[in-house]
Amino acid sequence: MAIQIYSEKSNLWRDSYNPLRGMGMPRLVALLEAGERGQYADLQWFYHYMERSDAMVFAVMQRRRAALLACDWDIRQVAESPGFRARGSGRSGQGPADSASQRHYAGASRALADEQAACLREAYDGIENLRDAVGFIFSAFFRGFGHLEKHFDPAGMVTRLEPVEQWFWVRDGLFGAWEYNENAVSGRWRGVPIDLANFIVFETVALNRIISIPYLRKSMSEKDWDGFLEVYGLPSIFLVGPPNTPEAKEAEYQKIAEEIVSDGRGFLPNGSDVKFVNGGGNRPPFLERLEYLDRQITVAATGGLLTMLAQSGSGTLAGNAHMETFRQIARGDAAMLSEVFQQQFDLPLLAEFFPGEPVLAYFEFAPAATDEASRVVEDAVKLTKAGVQVDPEELSEKTGYALQAVPGGG
Repeated sequence: MAIQIYSEKSNLWRDSYNPLRGMGMPRLVALLEAGERGQYADLQWFYHYMERSDAMVFAVMQRRRAALLACDWDIRQVAESPGFRARGSGRSGQGPADSASQRHYAGASRALADEQAACLREAYDGIENLRDAVGFIFSAFFRGFGHLEKHFDPAGMVTRLEPVEQWFWVRDGLFGAWEYNENAVSGRWRGVPIDLANFIVFETVALNRIISIPYLRKSMSEKDWDGFLEVYGLPSIFLVGPPNTPEAKEAEYQKIAEEIVSDGRGFLPNGSDVKFVNGGGNRPPFLERLEYLDRQITVAATGGLLTMLAQSGSGTLAGNAHMETFRQIARGDAAMLSEVFQQQFDLPLLAEFFPGEPVLAYFEFAPAATDEASRVVEDAVKLTKAGVQVDPEELSEKTGYALQAVPGGG
């Protein structure tokens, strides 16, 4: 069943609840343990605040989200090759297929693939908030899961994919069925059952579970640093008077000391001295500690340091290696979300409008052309020169380029 109340803001009480107040390690561990039991309301509300309270956490999220949103999307058709098993038949992509699957695909016409591609393109073009929905479902990489509710028109086409914030969900245990926790009640074990056919659900490892520990330690270190600066930022100054100072002179020396402390100038008797309280060290370890914790957040979220932090080696082969690592993560994000839409949006739609037919078209995020695509083209050229014919449709699928034969071309 579809429950349209999911899009309503029914947790107004949480607007006045800041989970960062009084947050300590025991409380965080308790929230993480509750998440393992399927109670997400308070944990996900904490994640929501954490992502908006730390510059490094916010930056790594925005960078990965931007890499995904920079991708265009496209509707692809499967390459007509003997080794391909049609999508929806148990596997996706290239790979060995049994003879029955090959015969089934061989009997499908290119016209069917064109019709399915046109149907999918019309369906995705009709989603009024597709980019916002993709931006939200991306948050699952950090929060562990994300839900989009399908809103249908009278003809049965999806008109909107409504984000459902993570704190509205509960499940019975780590792998229980998803249920809706209306009003995001803390500590609730069960909610309203849902029909997964009306949702797009993406589950993965929650990066925030890893990031939250260094985030909290970083917050505590910053608090300690503030306290240190409050006490020792302006060092206390003590005037040591000359030996055997008569009591009659102590008041005079005290006045001179106060003038010196207030940036004044004055004369000190012979034998006087000035002492500064500097906190027991000239270089407290707070900065090194914060930099270390930032590195832990960056490594977890981007797979390397040089992609976010200015480290020695930037611009060298080491820097290029880290950038390539980040590009691989971005391509992996696009591939994983493409698979989610293929399985939970494409297949049900094509099964409804093309019952019993093989799936010959699919949605895919199309990252910008990279060196990898160039290498595929170069390999195709070399194979052609060697007398091996490369299927243009398969080459198009691999590179993302729309290929068309040139009349009279070789």
